[in-house]
Amino acid sequence: MAILAEHKLKIRYEGGLADQNALPGYDGVTSIDGITRAVHIALHAYMTGEITTRATALKNASILLKPARQGSFIFELIILIEAYPATTGIAAALGGPMLYDFLKTAFKRATGSLDAEPETTSLRKLYERKDPPPLKHPPVDFDELAEVLEGSLQDAHRPIGADGTIGTISIGSTKQELVKFDDGTKDWVNTRDEAVGLEVLRGNVTRYNSMSRNSRVYVDQFERIVPMRPGGDFAVGSLALLTWSLHGSNVGAPNKLDMRVRRVNSASGKVKRLLLSDCARAPID
Repeated sequence: MAILAEHKLKIRYEGGLADQNALPGYDGVTSIDGITRAVHIALHAYMTGEITTRATALKNASILLKPARQGSFIFELIILIEAYPATTGIAAALGGPMLYDFLKTAFKRATGSLDAEPETTSLRKLYERKDPPPLKHPPVDFDELAEVLEGSLQDAHRPIGADGTIGTISIGSTKQELVKFDDGTKDWVNTRDEAVGLEVLRGNVTRYNSMSRNSRVYVDQFERIVPMRPGGDFAVGSLALLTWSLHGSNVGAPNKLDMRVRRVNSASGKVKRLLLSDCARAPID
């Protein structure tokens, strides 16, 4: 099949051994494999609208690895796209800006920047549509993709902070840095501290994905928006309350919910996401 688009990702390791154009053998190979798997999973989602937990065979795209160059420790991934991404059906999806923006948003969400949103006009409009036209493959849920990417990104971070071996890892296009990994992002991806007990938080749904059933909620106690998904004990019949709350947010009059949830925290105590057990309409004060 003819190649319709080619894009490059530059991965740069800095600090410690990387400044000598080297990486620790085992941790370095594990890191390169983790980054490649993460790009593979994200590219699969971009092309098909499907989120997979493994680096399965790509459809209508491929990734090539080019050797390291002198400087710090730098290597390139070459992304070859052989068809229009099914998630968009628009020619702009073949261009670098939209693909790089997708990867940037996904990787930033997965490494702790929960407020990261698409910046390019085409991708932003795709995610901001209230009543999108029917698409064979609707755009993926970034929060769901971010959670799936955590496993690969744990491997990607492996050489960071190991006896000062590597300081940072940056991933970028030829024109801009998309995301940088450091001690803070390593802490984020390597921790899934799920609370045992339930607590009640009050808030309102600001975004809801009917396919994944993931949502984003403004939590009054936190005074910020966090991702939330149904836990294993959540009753499907209560999904209507999430859409009810979302409707209020869309018309400017938030419909508050009292939500019984479990927190998932990072090691530093930041809330990564909430697992919803149950919810009810909050009483009007």
